[in-house]
This record gives sequence, structure tokens and C-alpha cells, in this order.
Amino acid sequence: MKPVIIQLFKRKLFSSLFFAILILPFFPAEQSDAKKNVPYKNLGFSGMQSMEVDILRQKYLTDLQKWLYQVLDEGQQYRIYIRNELEKQKMPAILEYLALVESDYNPNAKSRSGATGLWQFMTNSVSGLLEYNEYVDQRLDPWISTQAALKKLNMNYKTFGDWLLAITAYNCGAGALQRAIKQAGSRDFWYLSRNGYLSAQACGYVPKLLAIADAVENDRYYGVSFPHARTWNGATLETRAGIFDYVSVSESVSLTKLAYELRIDEETFLSLNSALIKKITPPGKKYRIRFPEGMKDSAVYALYEMGFFTVCPE
Repeated sequence: MKPVIIQLFKRKLFSSLFFAILILPFFPAEQSDAKKNVPYKNLGFSGMQSMEVDILRQKYLTDLQKWLYQVLDEGQQYRIYIRNELEKQKMPAILEYLALVESDYNPNAKSRSGATGLWQFMTNSVSGLLEYNEYVDQRLDPWISTQAALKKLNMNYKTFGDWLLAITAYNCGAGALQRAIKQAGSRDFWYLSRNGYLSAQACGYVPKLLAIADAVENDRYYGVSFPHARTWNGATLETRAGIFDYVSVSESVSLTKLAYELRIDEETFLSLNSALIKKITPPGKKYRIRFPEGMKDSAVYALYEMGFFTVCPE
């Protein structure tokens, strides 16, 4: 057998074929099969196959895959709430992932520049959207701030008439984007981005959103798996996300004492009322305290026991 093998290797044709086989790129079998059997889901936005998006998408499908899986899984309650609100308001489903781009679905996130909460509002951008004072910072409330963020995005869309521009304006501000459009003479996000009319941060904002959304929504197409918070038939999981009981008070109430009176976990209770930065309701002002669903009657009774008689269950 040995002389035969040596003789084969000496043949030029065999050697060429052998070398060609060695340098062929390797594609994982499961990814190849997935692309053959799973249709690609078009998310309806231009630039999805652009170089800017593709570079980021490859990172989320490889090096950052584990991180992305964890963030999606841990942020499920907020994802579901955002998704449900987007459906109610008939807004693009892709915006579910914008809070991930902003804060990794972390309602307590704070940037070095002072942007705060799930949707990273700055103090100078809350006017008409969120309450902010010495007692209350609604940027930290994931449910109220979600409503504010969607309102802001809708306002941007009405201004620019294009969702990629509306999303960009959420990042860089409507004024800055209007100046860029006027200077460029174009309302096309990709033209503005590729020709130096936007800041580096604004240029990367939309591609990051598109890359994450595409990687997650087309995970099976790409041969990977991410949490979708959906049932086997594609319906959103029923978790009662964002559904609570509320009781309004007109006096200053300590959340720590109220949690003790109710015999509920203080940390959990504080997280439901995270906008109350001093852990008390504002004195001399009506305020809605949020409770776990089904606790309204217990809450009213506990407040009576604490000496608060001007309460109003909702």
C-alpha cells in the first residue's frame, strides 16, 4: 500500500485537489442547514445587509452571543411590557430592542453623562414627559419611562416621517438631526451617516439596533438561539407584565415602613416604586403607590393601620 500512496501524492492533479480541500473555508453544519430550512424574516428596514450592520451582527452571533442571551433573558419582564405597548400603539416591533441598546434593559442604569434609567433620559430632556424633582425621578420607573420614550419616538416620527431618523433623533436630539439634514440636503439616514453629517455615536446607534434585532429575530436562520419570550406558536408569554394595583395617598408615606406593615420584601417593593428616590412619597402632594397585583385591599388596610386615612384605592 505504501508505494501506491507515495505514487498518488506525486501526481500533480491529486496534489492540487488535496491542497484545495485543505484551504476551503469551514461552515458549521447546523448553520448551513438552518439557512436552508428556515426562511429569513425581513424586519422592514433599509440597510439590514449593510457593512455597518453586518460587522456588529457577526459580533452578536459569535463573541457577544452569550452576553446578548443573558441580557435578553434577564430583561424579559421589560421586553414583554415594551412589546405589548408597541403593539397597542402600532409602532415598529424592532423598538423592543432599543431599550437594550440604551441600558441593557437595566432600569437603574446611569451613564457618565448623567443619562438615567431603562431609556437613558437626561434631566434636560424630561420636560413634558417625566416628573423630576427632589422626591421623584420617573426616569428610574421602567413602566412610566417606557411610556415617555414611546411618546418621544412618536413625536420624532411625526417630525421626520421616517423611523430610522426618528430613532437617530432619540439619540442625538431632534435639533441636531434637523441641522444635519439641512446641511446635507438629504433625509436618508445612511447618506447622513456615511458622509460625516452625524456624530460617531449617532452613526453607530441605528446599526447597533438593527444588528441586535436581526440577530435575535432571525436567530434560527443564523443557526443560534436567543430567548424570545414567546410560546411555541409565536404568541407573547402571558406574564401580566406591567399590571399592578395602585393606592393614592396625599401624605408622606415611608415605603420601608409600609413594606414592613404588609410583610412583603422591602427590596421588591422599592423596585416597584423606584421613582421615589428618598423612599417616601412627596409630602403634601397626591401620589400613586404601586403594589403587586392583588394587594390593593391589604395595602389600604396597612395604610389605615399606619394612621393614613386619606387614601384612595384605584
